[in-house]
Amino acid sequence: MNSAVQAFAKLPDQVTVAESATATGRTESGVKNWIDTYDDFPSAEDRRDRLHLRRRDQVLNWLQHHPNLVNEDRRGSRNLAQRARAARPSAEYLTVSETAEALGVTMASIQCYAASAKPQFSRDPFPPATRRGELSLRSWPAVRSWIPRRDEPLPSRVMPWQELRPWLLAVYDEEKDDPSPGCDERGLTYAQRDVLERTRVATAQGHAVPDRWTVEMFGAGSLDDAETADGVRAAADRIPPSELAAGLGITIGSLRGYARRPPAG
Repeated sequence: MNSAVQAFAKLPDQVTVAESATATGRTESGVKNWIDTYDDFPSAEDRRDRLHLRRRDQVLNWLQHHPNLVNEDRRGSRNLAQRARAARPSAEYLTVSETAEALGVTMASIQCYAASAKPQFSRDPFPPATRRGELSLRSWPAVRSWIPRRDEPLPSRVMPWQELRPWLLAVYDEEKDDPSPGCDERGLTYAQRDVLERTRVATAQGHAVPDRWTVEMFGAGSLDDAETADGVRAAADRIPPSELAAGLGITIGSLRGYARRPPAG
């Protein structure tokens, strides 16, 4: 709470939802959830353009009466992507409380993400929950991949491949050499799974992802193949073009040239 008090002290006398979110380390959706949930949350008393303004001291006073919402160990969106990538839950499918524990946020935050990023509201919706007996569970690798995309979403404009490819590999390039990678139940590393999730989002939004690249990344002919255990086992017996080229002592360009026009003999 001390850091929130210090952050609020630097704000103007009247604060917006966005400023309150920044000061508390929450998302704007999280602060709006407080407004909708708690009847005693300070009311807006003015407007700046289309933004509602609340008295800074009243908001801070309200937070001091609800210290559990600003636990210093559960900092909302701050460093959320780093925490997601560092977490290694023991199970692949998690409840809301287990997901919140893995990310270091409140259960309300997870429920807020799910509510604010429904398919009808978002081009990249929060991973859906599935019922397993009496439990409602979400895929941890899917949630783990969604968190960084929330901060750096895929642009709405159609991107040429040379711009789309770095976005698809944003997490993979940083994690591909991890000596202790997490893996999903299909055998994909978390880095590979992130590429798979990003590729699905891109194709769903109308971006073209070359089949040749999918084969190179997953050793599979399609995204559906990459998500099946049989596809992963088949991939284990296949060599990516980069490794094959290195083994033969030639460039990938030469290897692809041979693939298009096999040399005589």
